[in-house]
Amino acid sequence: MRNLNGVLLAAATIAVLPMMASAQAVYSDDFNANSSANYNVFVTPGATGPSGDATFVYDYGALPASGGLAIPPAPHTSDGSTLGLRVRTDNLQNSSGTIVGATEVVTKGLSLTTPYRVSVDVWSDYIGSGTSIASSGANGSTGVAVGIGTSGTSLQYIAGNDGLLHEGFGDNGGGANQAYRLYVDNTHPNPTTANYWAAGTSGTSASYTDPYYSFLTSRTAPAAQSAYAATQGGATPVGVLGFAWHTWTITDDGVNVIWAIDGTTITTVPVSALTFGGSQVSLGNDDTGLTGSSLANNQLFNAEIFDNLTVELIPEPTTLSLLGLGAIGLLVRRRK
Repeated sequence: MRNLNGVLLAAATIAVLPMMASAQAVYSDDFNANSSANYNVFVTPGATGPSGDATFVYDYGALPASGGLAIPPAPHTSDGSTLGLRVRTDNLQNSSGTIVGATEVVTKGLSLTTPYRVSVDVWSDYIGSGTSIASSGANGSTGVAVGIGTSGTSLQYIAGNDGLLHEGFGDNGGGANQAYRLYVDNTHPNPTTANYWAAGTSGTSASYTDPYYSFLTSRTAPAAQSAYAATQGGATPVGVLGFAWHTWTITDDGVNVIWAIDGTTITTVPVSALTFGGSQVSLGNDDTGLTGSSLANNQLFNAEIFDNLTVELIPEPTTLSLLGLGAIGLLVRRRK
């Protein structure tokens, strides 16, 4: 009987652990339906209207001739659909009266307590230069931007933000040591001035050329893109985000905010270095130049695609320990 009880105790303990470690989803959006009412959308202005756009329920799997990008389903999509959120910057016209162009989609009404984690699937697409995506063409050098801790009442972008903005470039643009950026409470640290980057504190620690980012392998554009436009041939450099699905996670554990791509840590910022304006989450696309291009240059391909946004509250370690000890204690008592 004691042996049987021991087996039961071990089995029960193993069964309890996954329940103890589970996170609680407080917000999720697969963008399969028009959820625009749940967000504020901010776009830098052009001379005659907005400079960019955000499209909900965008079919990114459709062929380019139909306005799509021929992208496969995102990694956390369970139903095989190819509907998501498309965000574009300076695709309609030049931004004016601002340093850079940006389009940001920001949640409404989130009230988050730490620890929590934001997760989203991201695809960065851009027009190639000449006949290759080895470098980007006209207005193709723009960044994926995911932010936390914003009030959600104004544009969260390079030229101004009230939280913590994480930015990564799909192509090899962004300037020296600028492929993986942070914008902290309206400031722009870099690895040589702030020890936030997992790659180190050298002059290349935020550059796609740093060996740390070699887990981001070279990619080709979807076959339907390269068949549709000569610009989409060739392959990306190693170390950039373009032309592949990547899962971004941003975890605020109450001590640090950790940004990871596909499970690899990119930056860790102490919470003590931050002042959050609120608890909203932003998804966006930021330009790097002073203005974008208003010329017809196949702007279809210059886009960031988001899918499967999830915000989860994470059980604190002390809570997990107490739950575990309590559960095992009850089992031991039943053994006697």
